Amino acid sequence: MKQRKPMHGRHLLEGENYEGGFLMINKGPSHQMRLLSLTSTVSHTSEAQLENIKSQISSISELYKRSPLGRRSQLNFEISDFLRLLKGMNGDHAADMKKTVRLVQAWKDEVCRIMLGYDEFQRMGPAEILEIVREIQSKNLEEQIVHGYPSVSHWDVAFTQLSPEAKHEINLFFWAGCSMHKELNCCRSFNEGMMDYYDDNPDIEPPVLLANRDNDATIQLAEETGQSTAAVQRALKVSERGGVKLISLFGALVNHKDDKKGLHDVYENYFRDDIGSSVRFPDTSNTRYQSHGLGGARIISHLEKHRQFMQFVKDHKTKRTLNHLEQNIVKGLYCLKTLAQIVLLVLFCMSLMHPYAHRVRGEGTEKLNILDLGPFHASVKAHIQKLIENPDILLFSSEDSYKLATLDGLPWSDLKAWSECVKLAPTLPDLKPLLLAGLKRALSCWERFTSEFEAGGLIDRSTSTERETAFMPSTNDANEGLLGMWRRFSRESPSSTVGHFADRTMFHRNETQEFMDTHMNSPEDETFLRQEARRLDESGLEKKRREELNAHKQEVVDEKREKDAKTLEKARVETERLALVGIERDRNKITAMKDKQLQDQLELHRRRGDKEVPIKARFKNKGERLAGLLVVLDRLDASIPAQMMS
Repeated sequence: MKQRKPMHGRHLLEGENYEGGFLMINKGPSHQMRLLSLTSTVSHTSEAQLENIKSQISSISELYKRSPLGRRSQLNFEISDFLRLLKGMNGDHAADMKKTVRLVQAWKDEVCRIMLGYDEFQRMGPAEILEIVREIQSKNLEEQIVHGYPSVSHWDVAFTQLSPEAKHEINLFFWAGCSMHKELNCCRSFNEGMMDYYDDNPDIEPPVLLANRDNDATIQLAEETGQSTAAVQRALKVSERGGVKLISLFGALVNHKDDKKGLHDVYENYFRDDIGSSVRFPDTSNTRYQSHGLGGARIISHLEKHRQFMQFVKDHKTKRTLNHLEQNIVKGLYCLKTLAQIVLLVLFCMSLMHPYAHRVRGEGTEKLNILDLGPFHASVKAHIQKLIENPDILLFSSEDSYKLATLDGLPWSDLKAWSECVKLAPTLPDLKPLLLAGLKRALSCWERFTSEFEAGGLIDRSTSTERETAFMPSTNDANEGLLGMWRRFSRESPSSTVGHFADRTMFHRNETQEFMDTHMNSPEDETFLRQEARRLDESGLEKKRREELNAHKQEVVDEKREKDAKTLEKARVETERLALVGIERDRNKITAMKDKQLQDQLELHRRRGDKEVPIKARFKNKGERLAGLLVVLDRLDASIPAQMMS
């Protein structure tokens, strides 16, 4: 699903809305969300995404030119018109998205300035044009003509003659990252900070390990035999521990994404009298904003009840035994260090993330412009810094502690969870150092993920009018939600295509029927629409799309196979070369070797099976390589008598 990229456009309609099929005017400007497309790209690269955008806009332009509506209106719609009005993009914070934004901005700059040069040419007299033509003829013609327009070297003249205000208007292009992706990464960083606290302090015992069944068996076997193998080290490395891990495991047990697995009904029936109607455990099996914070609040609010629930699950079974997942949950529920992380995660979310989410996507935020949120994001960083300087603010047991602790100064979003957290806090170890470690990591993350709002940046220097012109929603929910709709639609209608889904969705979301009733109600329009529909049905777009996807995948496979073949051939040649070199044991000769010869000797010993020989990157210089090789020889000499005896 990563390759399907929905594209939404949000624009300012000058007093034009459609209600009940009638054109409503004089209502004033209003922002409208429109779905541009939902298409598959052959790859997820930024270049492919840019080409997809170009293709979509070109198709719309070409269709409008051929339509009776376009002929009647005597208006034109070119790519340059679209780019001239395009003032910015928003989305997630992925590297490919940021690169796509840069490519779109470069595309806009090129086309808009080329059009300036084109307009300048139209104002020129014959003599001036002839002079430029002669200049072009004296150079490489292909490099001087771009898309049939005058060369880029000539639109610079027209651009430099513009007023500073006009230049700024052309160059104006905003980017802003989704607010909820900021929140998601901030929560993740807070948890990473808590986990790194134990890595930075190896003398302090970490929370209980919650390894899966296979890794746990490997680790226990090593403890019994006293041997630490590579398999054991790997099992320890990939196994997880801590509060978030426990919340995830509990979510997998009682609210699994596959409703045929887990104890959904058992859990809900057991807790219904204590919790009420909204008894389902938060959905931690899928990526849901704040799901782990809410899950932690549920566990802490009814900690003893959850412990009793696990005993209930055990006693209900025929053999009175818990499976490995359930055993891990029990270990976590009784581990104070694990509970300490959950308590801090809950307090952190209620202090910062819940108020933040309410501000950027709560009720009444439909008209909120993300470009206006710079001061608000600065206040979030200031609040985290305040908590770092005085972490006790978050641990106060006073009922009015929210006045200082929460971002908005409003009461705690879950009073019972807060009450249980502060009641449990004095019994938990490492609480303050864990909190500080998490807050510092969260602040560092927030600095990175709000870089577009930094002082002196484009958003910070822009006027309110400019930000209003480039209005963007505060979250990327429109795109993310559409992808979710497509996944659900494709499961329910497996024979349907993404194109069919996109057409249906655009028809409803873009108020297509209302537009048609107002502007396209003539027999000529109806005939054109029927002809276009038949043409699209007969064009085999879905078949072409599948062929393009398969062709690209085959191209990628061929490239990888070719690369693998070259790698194998290179390795074969290197093996033959090293075989001719051979292992040298004369220390005098080794001492006189050059650096490359020392590297060869170390590689030969590594291939011989000496696992203690470090990789090449571990040696800083020739001296270290020589010393390392001598140690290898000592080890080899010591092993020879034992080998001979065996």
